[in-house]
Amino acid sequence: MQLACPQCGTRDVRVSHRQSIAEVLKSIFGIYPLRCRRCRTRWETSVWAGGAWKYARCPRCYRQDLSTWSEQYYHPPSFTRLKLRFGATPYRCAACRCNFASFKPCKEKFSWRKDKPSGSASAQNREQIARPAFEPGSDPLEH
Repeated sequence: MQLACPQCGTRDVRVSHRQSIAEVLKSIFGIYPLRCRRCRTRWETSVWAGGAWKYARCPRCYRQDLSTWSEQYYHPPSFTRLKLRFGATPYRCAACRCNFASFKPCKEKFSWRKDKPSGSASAQNREQIARPAFEPGSDPLEH
């Protein structure tokens, strides 16, 4: 999905009102009209583009950068509670603060890097910190 404005590049967009029956039918198939809040440009985007259909997205603003929420602090509507009982994951949109539940996985924003090779200075520093300052079996107070 293209959530950045093609005119100014901002991600401050909203779902635009459908202006015709054709747009209502397109939205049934996953093609939504969006409007930029800054420059007022209007364009259509598809949930099928770029494999975005595989991941959970906010039902309000269609973004995919999500976090989770707890039922301890938020009391969801009945349908959302039902989804949670059947195994859905509770998600919260960081942009519009919408709480919802989805059975789809969250798209990862960042991948975890592997540690640097053992010859690097940071790995050697970690080994020195982890190594005791005295020999095992000797008295540490003698040093």
